Amino acid sequence: MVTSEPDSVRVKAVNGQWIVRVVDGGRLTQQVFDVQAQAEIFAEEERLRLGLPGEPPAGEPVGPLRRGRAR
Repeated sequence: MVTSEPDSVRVKAVNGQWIVRVVDGGRLTQQVFDVQAQAEIFAEEERLRLGLPGEPPAGEPVGPLRRGRAR
């Protein structure tokens, strides 16, 4: 149990596999996938089930936020 953590879904690449870590009501579960797309689909389904916002796919760089006006 991870009671101190809020509900969450995370995807992480480890040793050529993709791990989806789900915290649901203080309980941690993990699913391992060989294909990133399958892991991302499973993670998105879990986010929808838990009512969590979507996240960008793992492994894709997210650029820095820009402040101020565009030129």
